[in-house]
Amino acid sequence: MPQHHERPASTLAHGPAKPSDIERVRRQLARAKARHATKDPAVERAMGDMAAACQTIRKDLNEIKRAIEGPPPKARPRR
Repeated sequence: MPQHHERPASTLAHGPAKPSDIERVRRQLARAKARHATKDPAVERAMGDMAAACQTIRKDLNEIKRAIEGPPPKARPRR
């Protein structure tokens, strides 16, 4: 369910973005980043650890996928 300040995509996509739209979005993004920023080093460290764990999981999953798929099939010789 959209939040009170959100509108359906169809109401937003009417022509190219105007400079005022771009500036408004930049201001909103800066406010959101400031609102969610943290100065607590323990939280920052935990977030870094979680990001590293996600990278490791992605790498492991890719290796598993390659092992399951096996080598690519050999091309048939042309006649």
